[in-house]
Amino acid sequence: MDTTRQIEVCALLRRAEDAAQDAVSGDQAAARTTLALVADARQRAEDTGPGICAHPNCPNELHYVGRGRRPLYCSANCRTDVYQATQMAARALIRSPERATA
Repeated sequence: MDTTRQIEVCALLRRAEDAAQDAVSGDQAAARTTLALVADARQRAEDTGPGICAHPNCPNELHYVGRGRRPLYCSANCRTDVYQATQMAARALIRSPERATA
């Protein structure tokens, strides 16, 4: 983690700690704020920048908007191509297992 990101994460965690102290006293808004700040700090700590598509012939960068799992492929076409290639390879192994082990 670079220094700037570490400073941002530490600042978010300090604010979350203050909000958590207020939440302990029963402030529901502070509890929601704490949750949002901790989630933001975790996201910034985990963010490693854009990745590359997992399709072997695709050089495109991935775009992650910060919700859900990070994508492996840049598009549905890349995902489908890789799936079909793995299925064809699996069928070829099933048809000729003696060649696969040799």
